[in-house]
Amino acid sequence: MRQVIRRKEVGDLRTLLTRHRAAALTGGFGSGRRSILRALESEWHGPVIRVASSPLDEDTPLSGLSGLLAAVSASADGLCEPAEFTADEIVPNLMEALRSISGDEDTLVLVPNADDLDTDSQRVLGQTLRRLKSGCLHIVITARAIDDDSPFASVPEIELADLSIAELIDLARDLALARFGQTRIAEEAAQVAAHAASGRPLAVSHILEEMAPSEMSGEIALSIPVRVGPASRPMIAEYVEGLSDEAEGLLRCLSLSPLTPLRPLARRMPGFWEAVDELESRGTIERRGAFLRIPHGFVRAMVQQSMGASERRRTHLVLAEDCADTWPQVEAWHVSFIDPGEETAQQLAAHALGLVRRGLTAGGAEFAERAIRVCNDLEELRGQLVEIAETLSDHGQFAFSRRYVRIASRSNRAAVVVRARTLEVRNVFLETQTLPSSLFASWSRYESEQAPAEVARLQLTLALCHCERGEFSRARELLALAEAAAEHFRDSEPQLAQAVRILLDSNGGEDGSALAGFASLQEHQDSIRPSFGLAVAHGLMLTEHYEAATAVLDHIGETCAANRVWKRQVDCVRADLEVRLGRVSQAVDFIDRIIAESEADKSRGLVVVRRDRVLLLRAWKLLLTGRAGEAGPVEDQTAALASATNNHRLLAELNAIQGRYLLRTDCPAEALGHLRRCEQLSAAEGNPNMRRFDGDLIEALVGVGRREHATLLLKTLRDRAKTYPSRWADLVVGRSEALLAAGETAADLFGRTLRLASTPEFVFEKAVTHAAFASRLADNGSKLRAREQRLAAAALLREVGAGRLAEHLRSGQIVEEPKEPTMPDLPRLGELSDEELKVVELVRAGLKNREISERIFVSLRTVELRLTAVYRKLDVGSRTELVSRLAGNPRLAAV
Repeated sequence: MRQVIRRKEVGDLRTLLTRHRAAALTGGFGSGRRSILRALESEWHGPVIRVASSPLDEDTPLSGLSGLLAAVSASADGLCEPAEFTADEIVPNLMEALRSISGDEDTLVLVPNADDLDTDSQRVLGQTLRRLKSGCLHIVITARAIDDDSPFASVPEIELADLSIAELIDLARDLALARFGQTRIAEEAAQVAAHAASGRPLAVSHILEEMAPSEMSGEIALSIPVRVGPASRPMIAEYVEGLSDEAEGLLRCLSLSPLTPLRPLARRMPGFWEAVDELESRGTIERRGAFLRIPHGFVRAMVQQSMGASERRRTHLVLAEDCADTWPQVEAWHVSFIDPGEETAQQLAAHALGLVRRGLTAGGAEFAERAIRVCNDLEELRGQLVEIAETLSDHGQFAFSRRYVRIASRSNRAAVVVRARTLEVRNVFLETQTLPSSLFASWSRYESEQAPAEVARLQLTLALCHCERGEFSRARELLALAEAAAEHFRDSEPQLAQAVRILLDSNGGEDGSALAGFASLQEHQDSIRPSFGLAVAHGLMLTEHYEAATAVLDHIGETCAANRVWKRQVDCVRADLEVRLGRVSQAVDFIDRIIAESEADKSRGLVVVRRDRVLLLRAWKLLLTGRAGEAGPVEDQTAALASATNNHRLLAELNAIQGRYLLRTDCPAEALGHLRRCEQLSAAEGNPNMRRFDGDLIEALVGVGRREHATLLLKTLRDRAKTYPSRWADLVVGRSEALLAAGETAADLFGRTLRLASTPEFVFEKAVTHAAFASRLADNGSKLRAREQRLAAAALLREVGAGRLAEHLRSGQIVEEPKEPTMPDLPRLGELSDEELKVVELVRAGLKNREISERIFVSLRTVELRLTAVYRKLDVGSRTELVSRLAGNPRLAAV
């Protein structure tokens, strides 16, 4: 096994050995203890001594110490008769023997499975390890566990936790490439192996050793449960050893099916409930509604393979009879192992779809794989597999969804092929937010003639994705193409077409289609698809019908609560709604939940749905809560994703967030760079309620003294607000007019704008207006009135949950959460200009000169000149010295 999977633990063990001379490595069978010792041994600079031990000697007193002394070539005389010595006498002798190892190099002694040594040896070795404080000798032992009563208690310990599904999937990829000659393992095969392994890396190796190459590459049906060899038995000992006969019999029945109903077993098996209690107490089985199942794939595989073929067939027959007429899906499953008929595969596929719709995705996938295995002609299944793939995609199970899309795409029927392609488009967009240009016209004339409704659905799906990216002209073209085939529409296509129309109209400031969609949703709640509901919510939000948008999101959230993909998208729209309303605390709550669920998805090896929104919302949260230092890496990830996917809208939104934060923290020059970038990226966007940065750009221009430019932009903003009327646009126009007005006119305009903002949805904007008014009053010398306005702004910011910004308004500086001790301030730092300070901060963040030039929109030569000036003013000779001297300097925190 490649040791890289436990690389962190290898590093932790080396670090522990630099502070202590002894360490214990604990973990169950298959957790990777042996591989870590091998890695440590291969990297050790000095002699390594490995001590052999055997559980067969555990009844022989002090046999473990004899083995240890033999390994280090020391005399074991007198240590084999425990009656002649006490432990206090043996320990000094052992210490002396260990110190007698010759050489000046650090020596490493490895004692695998120390908990298998005889009891006396464990006690003496434990005392020795605790006394080993200095010298060139280092000892590492391994054990299954160390508790407070163990002879090795108080020895510094590294406990090997179970690996996450994501880590096990990575291990499966590595093993397939390194040990089994596969250039690539299918994602679904890697997932099956990872889930069955139950956190243990050795189990993954055993599973792949038994997996056929064609199965590993995804060419044939996957074996679920997996196949494993007898060497894997110790890994499931805690679940199956020492069971009563009744519990073992029940376990053997459950191993033959992903789900087994309770009632038939309870009627037929004596001692059933006692057996259930016994197995549940060990965590060997679990209940899922009216069913029992074995949650650990490795346990289920080992139990099933311990049964002979005749026993398995006999048990399948009994279970099929148990479930006849009551549990048709389970009956079909068992019949498929006894006497599958011509309809068995289609029945299994239909039951697979039902299980996935109920949220039992693992069971549904297993039924689908069984259907593939018993099907004589896959063409008969391809249409059903598309339906299963669609439902799996809704639940975020993209690996198996992609698998069934691949199988369905080989169909002879145009309708099935186009449906598979449509789902591929949706999956790719949810995972990567990309739409390759080749997909814009990815249908043939033959497909348009044979499957017009399916082609229209593909066109509308593409249009929705383009709307999400802000590419509205392309979305209009696709909508027109789809509507040309409206006479062939079925149930889903009219809703999709209406969803696209809502997004296009709301982008143009028209709310008619969104309100009509809201009325339709209220009238036909049960038949509304989530994609349509989300479009309605988007449209209502963009046209300022916030209460209606909230009601729609509540409805979709309730109906899709168990559906991971739609739930994630609903949560993202909820967070966007709260951000738009400036309700920071509510938005942060939603964002925290989204982030936590995304991290959980990653640990389970699942795709993070809509990573673009997750990253953007996370950056917003960190900036608005005053954690700009933590926001930097997230902003970089968001910018990288936007560049990689050519998503101009995402990049514009990111720059808008950055610009607004910098403006609110009195950095108008830096804010201007980001807001000008927004202007460039949003040149084709005319609706100010979509742009949402024009007011900030005008304020930034006023802040740097470019009033003429700001006046020109205000004229453009007025014209846009007339074309696309909205209350928010009126408020921003009013604030911008006040900023550019003279004398008492400015005060009157600010007062009018504050009255306009006196509604619940404009609390944040009202705070911003108070702050702008305060800045204007301070410039005019009215410090007392300016202070009153700043305090009013701070109070409103605290009300919406933006406490950090409120504190900044009160104190004049943004305060970040402390992370680590900072260096003393450097007096000469004050000699740097604002532009030079910005370059210094980006250098400290690790950016190269070219990256800095792109970030602050200046030439590479300008960056080099500013950096040279910084070197001279701060008396440093290199980039490294500059970073070293300024690391953590508080003067740069708000730059």
